[in-house]
Amino acid sequence: MAATREVLIVGGGPTGVVLGMLLGDFGIDVLVVDKRPRISPLPRARGIHARAAEILRQLGIADDMVAAALPVRPALEVRGPLTEPPVAVVPTGGEGFVEVSPSEGIAIAQDRFESVLRQHLTRRSTVELRPGVGATELSLEEGGSGAVVTLTETASGRTSTVRAEYVVGADGWRSDIRRGLGVPFLGEEHLARLRGVFFRADLRPWLGDPPPAFIQLTHVPGILLSTHPDHRWATMRLTGPDGAGPKVPEALIREHLGVDVPVEVLGDTTFSVGVQWAETLQRGRVLLAGDAAHRVTPQGAGGISVAMADAHNLAWKLAAFLRGWGSPALLASYAVERGPVTRQICAANKEMWLAMQQSTDGPPRIDLRVLDMGYRYASPVVTGGSARPLDVTATYEQTAAPGARAPHVWLDDAHTRSTIDAFGTSMVLLAAPNTSWLSALPEAAAGTGIPVEALAAERDDVRAAYRLHDGDAVLVRPDGHIAWRSHARPSLSGVLRQALLTATGR
Repeated sequence: MAATREVLIVGGGPTGVVLGMLLGDFGIDVLVVDKRPRISPLPRARGIHARAAEILRQLGIADDMVAAALPVRPALEVRGPLTEPPVAVVPTGGEGFVEVSPSEGIAIAQDRFESVLRQHLTRRSTVELRPGVGATELSLEEGGSGAVVTLTETASGRTSTVRAEYVVGADGWRSDIRRGLGVPFLGEEHLARLRGVFFRADLRPWLGDPPPAFIQLTHVPGILLSTHPDHRWATMRLTGPDGAGPKVPEALIREHLGVDVPVEVLGDTTFSVGVQWAETLQRGRVLLAGDAAHRVTPQGAGGISVAMADAHNLAWKLAAFLRGWGSPALLASYAVERGPVTRQICAANKEMWLAMQQSTDGPPRIDLRVLDMGYRYASPVVTGGSARPLDVTATYEQTAAPGARAPHVWLDDAHTRSTIDAFGTSMVLLAAPNTSWLSALPEAAAGTGIPVEALAAERDDVRAAYRLHDGDAVLVRPDGHIAWRSHARPSLSGVLRQALLTATGR
């Protein structure tokens, strides 16, 4: 007899584990399976952006992730060989970045990132992780009431069956779940091929301690980045059928660096670079997230951050539907909202990649915060929301427009609590303390089952950032995006009740 779970997540990488934790915080019964028996020791991706760090903050694990992070200077340096001084330095963090977020990006190799995530996942009592177990067969039940999945242990081949109300494919860009659904993967599968060599060497004489976050070397074009505090590095170069540079990795490293330094080779691999996206993110009871839903190049180091935004959008909608305070229309809004956004991000990422290959003086001048925070959701559950094209050449500015990420403003002089910290597992009504919206909230929410909290905007800077003038109010979703702004004055509780129902698809 098949075991029963509310949600089965296939894929135990960053997307699946973050989604599992977010669902666990709503008390959802979750099983996460990962065909890998253990985390890959190679660093793979390295780092997340500020918006993803905000999600870690919500989950209560940001401090542990920062403690495990790599100490780097927040900058990209463009150099010839290491022996020459930088010809360009581009900030990747610092004061100009933190003014719009309580968090900064975190430089951390994916193996360490996943390790910290999994430690915290096991502390969620309703979430189980099974490494070394893959999903080998999926069938949807008659009437669309759930899905039955055959699970296979990687080592022994033993099988078991689980019935889930919902299945989420978070199993990478070669997703078995997506292929099993027959969902096309659009875009370009092969833009280029990269060779990555991982090694240990002491480069402090040339790069200092801590080193810059990224180094673009033009002596032999490629990227150099530190991956671990114990002098571990990765060098990435374009390659063709015959490889890039010398076949012997030690010789390749020295050629790339432009210095003769003792090296210990830890790994040598090649991989394809592409930009792709799934035609749809939902087929009945099965949803796609992370690399199973979209694939980007390493340019901008945004892959994990985009994937975590998928999980953030999806988790509260799944929880709301499973707990009865959200409708099927709310769950359907995941694909409606994330589909267009991720297609825009993929297009911008491809432009960044191509521009980088043609540049000799560093990356194109772009604001990555636009990709992470600058999009707006437009769907039936956002009142007055309208999408707009992403312009990564523009400077990101916070806005409290419907569909946008709610602005960060500190709620205390000590800068310990942000407005971002108020969002997570409920709707939040934000209004000036002297308005009638806050007192109307209990009547408006009565009988809906919708979890909603009131937050009085005591500070002038909070009211300014959220444009709370003339008695306005703002309703913020659990994922920190604006669901509604007040537009009417009569019958405050009636207007607010309708806003709550619309925001949950009812």
